[in-house]
Order: sequence, then structure tokens, then C-alpha cells
Amino acid sequence: MTGDKRRRMSAEERRKQLLDIAQRIIDAEGFPAATPKRIADEAGINRTVIYQQFGDPAGMFAALVDREITRAGVQFAQVVAEVPDVGRTGDRYLVRVFEGTLNAIDAHPATWRLFLFPPEGAPAELHRRLASSQDFLLSFLTRELLRMRPDLHDPEYTARMVQAAGRELLQLRLSDPESATRERLSALMRSLNADITGRSGEKALSERGE
Repeated sequence: MTGDKRRRMSAEERRKQLLDIAQRIIDAEGFPAATPKRIADEAGINRTVIYQQFGDPAGMFAALVDREITRAGVQFAQVVAEVPDVGRTGDRYLVRVFEGTLNAIDAHPATWRLFLFPPEGAPAELHRRLASSQDFLLSFLTRELLRMRPDLHDPEYTARMVQAAGRELLQLRLSDPESATRERLSALMRSLNADITGRSGEKALSERGE
């Protein structure tokens, strides 16, 4: 024997490997392409290992959705926490949160594609988690808009408008990054923020880099 033995993976390492493979396939081709046979072949294992780890393919997909939405949630929480104190008290807070989310998307595009572009054949669990996260985001936006503008007319629908615009801009960043540059998207969000807060576009733009 040559002595070139591979270290046996722990159950946790194997689970991560299988989820990583499934995510890569799903990101490129959709959920139907992520069959147990294909995942097992790419991992160099027997399909029974997948059933041992997750029970069935549905269990594996649920585990993947849970992992990625937790990851995205942690990233968003970090974005919010990292906004400087001066940004929290100013009327550009949401712009700073948006720019931080752009950073997270650029760093982990596959995670965010799963939720901004639900792949073909996505399980019901993904759509349930998406609905829950959208409700959370709507509450967050409504609260922050009211903080900036206590007299804001119809804060709920204004928050929905900001939510839809932000989602569209983030989708553009993923689908057409060459055209949807960070500078272009940030400028659009600053302009929208200026309209909502009642500040002139010139003053909002002058605060860039604050």
C-alpha cells in the first residue's frame, strides 16, 4: 500500500460536503437536477449516506434552505450592526444598510440567489421561509422609515415600495453585475431615500462617503 489514505470525514463534515454539492447543482440547474445519485456520485459515496444524513431528498433540501436562510440572516444582522452610530441617527441609515447588503451579496452570491431567484422546483419550505423573511424585512423598513419621518404618510405602503425597489436592485446586482454596478445601485437608492425623507437629491449625494 502507498499509505495515501484519506482521512474519514466526520458526520458534520460529510453533511456540509453534501449540502455544498447540492447547493452548487441547484444554483446552476435548479432543484430537480440535485438528485441523490448525482450528489452521491460527485461526493464519491453511496446514496445510502444521503438517506442516513437527511432521511430523504426533501430532508436534504429543507436542511439546505435552513442553512442558507440562517446564513443570510446572520449576514443581514451583521450589516445592520456595522452601520456606524452616525449613520443610525441620520436619514441615510437605510442607504447604508442597502450598501452593506450589496457587500454580503458580492461575498456570498449563491446564498442570496437562492432567495432572490428561487430556483426551479423549489420546495414549499423555501417559499415559507421567504414569506417569513419578507414579513420581517417589511416590519424593519416600516419601523426605520417612521423613525426618520414620524409624519410619513402611509408608512406601510411606503415600506412595501422601498422593499420592492431594494429587491429589484439586488436582483440586478446578481443578474447583471457589469451594468448594475455598486455605484449605480447606491445612487438610485440614495435618490429614493432622498425622495422619501424630503431631502434634496443634491444634499443626499453630498453626504456620500460620510
